[in-house]
Amino acid sequence: MNQIESLSDLFSLVGCQVNYYDIGRRIQRLAPQQVIQFDKKQQPYPYPFRKHAWLACVLSPTNSQSKADDSVIWFIRLPIDEQGSLNLGTRDHFIKTIVDRIMNKGKEQGLNEALEDNPYAFTPDQERMANFHAIMATSMKQAPSPYFDDVKDYLTKSLPDENDTWRQLGLQGIADLASRHAHKDIEPLIIKAIDSTPLAFSMALCNCLEHHTLSNELSSKLKNVCSEENRPEVVAGYIRALSNGSMPPQLNLSLFQAIGDLSTCDDTHIHLITALAAKCPHWLANEPALLRIIMEKLAHREDGWLGFNQIATELSQHPEANIPLWSLLRSDHISSTLQKAVESLFAPQSSTVQ
Repeated sequence: MNQIESLSDLFSLVGCQVNYYDIGRRIQRLAPQQVIQFDKKQQPYPYPFRKHAWLACVLSPTNSQSKADDSVIWFIRLPIDEQGSLNLGTRDHFIKTIVDRIMNKGKEQGLNEALEDNPYAFTPDQERMANFHAIMATSMKQAPSPYFDDVKDYLTKSLPDENDTWRQLGLQGIADLASRHAHKDIEPLIIKAIDSTPLAFSMALCNCLEHHTLSNELSSKLKNVCSEENRPEVVAGYIRALSNGSMPPQLNLSLFQAIGDLSTCDDTHIHLITALAAKCPHWLANEPALLRIIMEKLAHREDGWLGFNQIATELSQHPEANIPLWSLLRSDHISSTLQKAVESLFAPQSSTVQ
């Protein structure tokens, strides 16, 4: 057997072509060269999230004529350091576990069962899985799921619907709708949904839209409804939908109003703060006032600085947010409460926020 020194070597060994997706912060296609450079520790991982690289590898046998039927999907999570670099020992251990499984079970069976009991494997949550399948189907020009027509029919009818028909719709159908947002017959339905559907449906749709680059018309609609909203948890949903773009200047005032004053941080504020930190770190990198109020509020939250520590750690690993964050945390002009929270980052931690 030839020496295997990278993931690409591994996939060549099993006779597969591979398409890569990052499914950490959001679902997005990765160029093979990005993965190769990360795999060989030539470049940091482009989209670090919670100290890991979250990869979906879509494997298609090289001689297959029907990729849709024969593809195998591996979901793997590889730990990375503070610079976003892969530990080569970790990579080699992962490769060894796969090779051992293939040698023991044969190539075809081993490929399908390669990640059973593998410490680097994970199963995406329901929402992420639905969006991944929708995005993959769209990119491969496959038909949407059977749930798509139900969602489309619901939005084609007169709304609002007094019969709560929306409760019977599948999340997969909503994800299919979002993945086809650029279709000329679909975008008007999405805009209609934002205007007229129950909040639970429109928020589920917004969560699906976060994985896509939206048109100017759809973005403008979301900006307008967001600027008129004052409930932090609802603003959070609109922010997620807009998060794949740059921060709209018109949202400055509404964001500060929704976040509230520095000294309180209840659970409703956490929804919005989490959306900004997890989905929009590039916004915070360019908005120092917004970054400061978020970190101040987290420092004032009565949870033993667990939320503060978690979000500070996450932003520290983001390539754009790292320097602005530490410029703030090292400043002489922050509150004494925030200064104490910063000190907690360097103290041993025994718990994590859920």
